[in-house]
Amino acid sequence: MRAPLTIAAIVALAAAPVLPSCKDEEPEAPGIRIDAERFKVDLRDDDYAKGGDTPLVTVVLFTDYACPPCAKTWTVMDRLAEDFKDDLRIVHRAYTAPGFGKGEQAIEAAYAAGAQDKFWEMHARLFEHQGELDRPTLRAHAEALGLDVPRFLDELDTGAHTGRRVRDLRQATALGITGLPVAFVNGLYMAGYADEKTWHGILKEEVARARALVDEGVPRAELYASMMAKATTKRVDRPDGTKELREELKERTAAAAPPKSIVKPKGDARYRIEPTEMGVRGPADAPVVVVAFVDFQCPFCRRAWSEELKPLLAEHERDVAFAIRQLPLAIHPSAPGAAKALLAAANQGKAWEFHDRLLAHDGALGRSHFLEWVKELGMDEAKFLADLDDPSTAAAVEADVRLANKVGVAGTPGFFVNGRYLDGYRPGSLRGMVDEELARAEQMTKDGVPRREVFAKTMAEALPESEFPNP
Repeated sequence: MRAPLTIAAIVALAAAPVLPSCKDEEPEAPGIRIDAERFKVDLRDDDYAKGGDTPLVTVVLFTDYACPPCAKTWTVMDRLAEDFKDDLRIVHRAYTAPGFGKGEQAIEAAYAAGAQDKFWEMHARLFEHQGELDRPTLRAHAEALGLDVPRFLDELDTGAHTGRRVRDLRQATALGITGLPVAFVNGLYMAGYADEKTWHGILKEEVARARALVDEGVPRAELYASMMAKATTKRVDRPDGTKELREELKERTAAAAPPKSIVKPKGDARYRIEPTEMGVRGPADAPVVVVAFVDFQCPFCRRAWSEELKPLLAEHERDVAFAIRQLPLAIHPSAPGAAKALLAAANQGKAWEFHDRLLAHDGALGRSHFLEWVKELGMDEAKFLADLDDPSTAAAVEADVRLANKVGVAGTPGFFVNGRYLDGYRPGSLRGMVDEELARAEQMTKDGVPRREVFAKTMAEALPESEFPNP
């Protein structure tokens, strides 16, 4: 049974937490909840923390850079750190949700800055410019802080700090956190924003408890570990209103993630999947066009290209053309950057040369690789970087991803041969489908369809996007 807290009169116990995406409106009241039971929240040797090295109170704070109440909470924390000095330590933790204000990219930017000893400086800038978490702004922050910008951007591109972000997220999930901001005060759970006066009352009570333990013989340096040794490992209680909040979160994240039960394209149908403005590799009047949804970190994409597709294009250099659609997968941190790099290269007429280098490379991909190839290909580096960071480039990649979700491509590679779908790479299957379409194209030309119109006529008769199997 839980013992009542002496600070119960200070805090509002029933307030629901704020969603990770956060709402712009400010809470009407202090809006926090604190539980009497201590929860086990492990610390790490590589934690970013402010305050004393052997504090009486350790606050582990979960926040998101896209969350306004989180920004306000950190403002309060900075003041508390000044007031309580060595008696208080505030430990940073990230809790991000996909599709919410680019918070995932922002925290990885903070960790990338931390790798150059500028975590707290980047942390402050990110909260100061919450509405501006796009890549060009992150780069500007890095420049303003005097960071090694190529290294910083390379680490963002390669997902060098994705593991740390995911580690924070897993800890939050294991603890049962469903909203932000969330703090654990020596393991005591607090959800929601609280003003500075409320925090002072809470911390004074906890400092008094901690001093009593030290007086009883617990070494100050072992105080937190001693509390955690007796703490519960179960999940935090879900406050009133959590069901509604979780439903809202589910609805809002649905737009940012592929459908869980995606309906795949039918094998006996044709879908209107055509090349983008990047154009095709091969003759513009080719009667057979292979459009591939590709992730440049996917090993099966590399194999499909080198073992089957590239030889096919060489064998049928007059009759088969090839086009790319982007489908960077979440499991490959460098894939989004590679997708944008291809489009940036395409703007200088070097799409296919860049494509070959991307698929020949095994491992993480970042700006250092891109710029090496830019020099090799004699491209304008400044223009390439500007196009790489242009929001329209990211928008073009996202448009391809939405199209893939709508037509039902759940993985890579995904091929459409004159609109007919082939899922994944199975040696020989692509060649067989291409041969079938070549025979069909030959018959169409015999029936009077001009060669240059075969693909266009095929697409005109294919299922339009409005009839694709997924909404």
